[in-house]
Amino acid sequence: MAKQNSYLGIDLSPDSIKIVELREEGGKPQLVTYGYTEAKSDVLRGDFISNKNLTSTLLKEVSDRSKVTTNLVSAALPIASVFSSVIKLSNLQKRDLDNRLKIKALLSEEVKKIISRPLEEMVFDFNLIVTDEIEKAASGQKIEAARYLITAAPNEVVKDYVDIFRQSSFTLNSLDIEPFALVRSLIGLDKSLIMIVDIGENRTTLSIVNLTMPILNRTIQVGSSVVTKSIADSMGITIADAENYKLDLGIMMTQEKMESYPTPVENALAPIVTEIKYLLKNYYDQVGREKALDKIILTGGGSLLGGFLDKYLTKALDTRTYVGDPWARVIYPEELSPVLHEIGPRFSVALGLAMREIL
Repeated sequence: MAKQNSYLGIDLSPDSIKIVELREEGGKPQLVTYGYTEAKSDVLRGDFISNKNLTSTLLKEVSDRSKVTTNLVSAALPIASVFSSVIKLSNLQKRDLDNRLKIKALLSEEVKKIISRPLEEMVFDFNLIVTDEIEKAASGQKIEAARYLITAAPNEVVKDYVDIFRQSSFTLNSLDIEPFALVRSLIGLDKSLIMIVDIGENRTTLSIVNLTMPILNRTIQVGSSVVTKSIADSMGITIADAENYKLDLGIMMTQEKMESYPTPVENALAPIVTEIKYLLKNYYDQVGREKALDKIILTGGGSLLGGFLDKYLTKALDTRTYVGDPWARVIYPEELSPVLHEIGPRFSVALGLAMREIL
């Protein structure tokens, strides 16, 4: 089979569609093209799956406008659509870890104990969480505990994605989950304990990543739109004016030498801060404190709030926080640098999907 020349990642998020096409150049991803829906669709906002015809039409329009050159797509399920858990298998030899049929059979028995529907109705996958013990062990050596991140999505959800891409004249080549795509575009080979906070318009997804594996993942229905509404309510202005206020927030804070957000913004961000603390506590309770959280990486359109959110969370959580750059390992024309830097956080999932077969 001929090697695929380019790789297309498509992020179907509720507020817009983002696509990125990459090709491999000397072992590195090189940008071919990118595109996104230019305006938010009130029809798509919330659940694009129930609007397959419209989603397919918009997807076809943005791909035609971007002049994509392949019809093979990698897409991702949001973590809210996927059951995930860490399962421990004991008393295996290292050579057993390469036997996917054996491991799948063992994990299947464990998964059946913790999910509420028959496993036959789910698309089930698993990934080994590599540790120093496993890396150093000889082939026949006994492994006391091998931990696997398992994910399972209902068959009907997977079919919905296949249908959408088929209607758009695409072939769904792989279906990932969003945290894996974010690890590729934002973390790479960094084996530190890291949290990714992906702030969209109506939801925020948090993932704790250890040894490049998203171990714990959680979504809350709080996003940048909550900040907008809080500003509008407190100031008695329209949502449109509140959006403009948000755009000018960074300039205002710099001019007035403000060291924190206005109260309405802080109040809107409070659930995200609480959720970060809660998820980290859960990780320490379940896995232990052998590693401390090294950093928090922000992404998604909501991560650019006034150009100040990274500093705010660094202070609020006493943890180094910064906005990730998903283009950092991608080759692209220098003249595109300003626009790619501006839109970068919104493209982290799509880029990570396109990188799937390259990195």
